[in-house]
Amino acid sequence: MEHKTDQPELTWGSSAEEGAKLEAMWPTDETGARDKAVFLTYVPDFNNEADFAVNMLIAYGIPAFKTYNNEGSLGKLIIGTSAYGAALYVPASMAADAKALLESSADAEAEAESAVEAEPSP
Repeated sequence: MEHKTDQPELTWGSSAEEGAKLEAMWPTDETGARDKAVFLTYVPDFNNEADFAVNMLIAYGIPAFKTYNNEGSLGKLIIGTSAYGAALYVPASMAADAKALLESSADAEAEAESAVEAEPSP
């Protein structure tokens, strides 16, 4: 039996692991070229809304990632959130489905909030 002296590669939750998952999900054309990433929308980054949106899209099979524009990444680093929000990107071939999912999620959230407001106070 051969003894390995190499250190184990720590990848759990790392950006390398997330990148590999995204790469595996990303659609390709007949030639093997990856579909172009297109801007979907800006999402507020308060209360992890951007992370929730990305994770919801991925759960529905739509690869997505977020970027921070301006000094947003600095704000994320220092105070844990970006005042500028996050820009979401998805494959061009899946953009319409992604937009519909985000809109339906927003509609459901607004409906739930109006139902809570309509309940009589005790």
